[in-house]
Amino acid sequence: MTQIENAGGADAAPGVMPAGRRIAFERLRERSDELELLISGLLAFALLTLPPRLLDAWVANEIHADGVIWYAVQFGCMLAIGLSYALGIAFVIHLAIRGYWVGLIGLKSGFPNGIDWDRLPLLGPVARAFYQPMVGELGEVIDRVDRTASVLFVSAIIIAIGIAWTGLFGAVLVIPSLLVGLLFPDREIATVICFAVLNGVVMLLSIGITVLDKLVARREAKGLPSAGLRRTTLGLLRVLVPMLPLRLIAPVQLTLQSNLSRRGFTPIYYLVPTLALVFGAAHILGAINFSLFPSYQVVTSEAVDYGVASAHYESLRGPADAVVRQPMIPADRIESRQLRLFIPNRVRLDNPLARDTCERLENGRNVAEGAPAAQLAAQCIASMWTVTLDGAPVPLEDFLPAERRDLGMRGLMGYIDLRGKGPGRHDLQLVWNPNSKDRGPSRRRTYAIPFWYDPDGS
Repeated sequence: MTQIENAGGADAAPGVMPAGRRIAFERLRERSDELELLISGLLAFALLTLPPRLLDAWVANEIHADGVIWYAVQFGCMLAIGLSYALGIAFVIHLAIRGYWVGLIGLKSGFPNGIDWDRLPLLGPVARAFYQPMVGELGEVIDRVDRTASVLFVSAIIIAIGIAWTGLFGAVLVIPSLLVGLLFPDREIATVICFAVLNGVVMLLSIGITVLDKLVARREAKGLPSAGLRRTTLGLLRVLVPMLPLRLIAPVQLTLQSNLSRRGFTPIYYLVPTLALVFGAAHILGAINFSLFPSYQVVTSEAVDYGVASAHYESLRGPADAVVRQPMIPADRIESRQLRLFIPNRVRLDNPLARDTCERLENGRNVAEGAPAAQLAAQCIASMWTVTLDGAPVPLEDFLPAERRDLGMRGLMGYIDLRGKGPGRHDLQLVWNPNSKDRGPSRRRTYAIPFWYDPDGS
């Protein structure tokens, strides 16, 4: 008999702590319900208020990331936001179940005999025969609800630990993948391949342990020697332990899997991370897009792209526009005779294009120092864009590299002379990668920025 069994078994004297244990199990069990309520309340509040902060962190850093780093930041943000929602909702449900449990205990205290079926005149023999075995005795209901709440609580905790550890382990694997990627001309593809190979090794290790363990069982069932296979399997397990939080997950996972239906536990265990990614992606798409619902059938996104979009005007930009990285001017109404234009440097899009088109850079990298560095940067970014004002080309030779900490972006900034232009509406149009035939990230992108010129300020 184990120590845990001794703690609650018949051989243990009431209130006496078993040998080898610092705290009696029964004493802990008496307080576990209130501890669950306390922890659930704190975690539910913290997790459900976390997604906006995570999104702000993603918005602040996404513009600076490129290649594999960008995908890692994107995936990490989606997973963290989705996990916050999924686990926050799980803990809210747990609080609701615990509240129901507290209510049932109150009923049991007030009505010790539970349900008096003889005093339910509206229930006939058929309905009574249906409800009585389904509901059961009130004490049994309390036990079921208590068990459900405990299982949900510990499952949410262990899933959070598992996913957090997986994310941390993935971040660790990114470091050697990036170092290996530096050795190849196409760093992004090389990094992805190396990362996939390292993950594949870990997956093969897990599968190999299961296969070898089954093989040992079959050989020993047939009376065949398998000492070598046992040593190999044990060695692989010792290698796998530092890679996965088995000491944390195994007690909970094995207990639940051995006592609950496999059809219920296993799908939920793998469904939660999937739902977390869906929630996270929906949250980010909701931040990028004006609306998740396709309800705008007249003023469509395509129509707004050639109309007035707040992201193009610094005076109109709000918190929701922080994720939109597009060329911008000070306002929709311009009184000054010099129009300031800021063109952001979006490294995820501009870096690959610079490697292909900016011949004066070393494989797309600006290694110059001093004033030549500014000249090379301005020439490279300017070569990616064509700018027209009312159909007339706008030269970008006088534009300079700029760092806008108020916007959290770097890019190209300069002024367009409006002298000679009449009052009223004018149309500024910018085209990124105008000669592109691609349909992917490097596709041609057009930005229309109408503004109203009012030189008299009337």
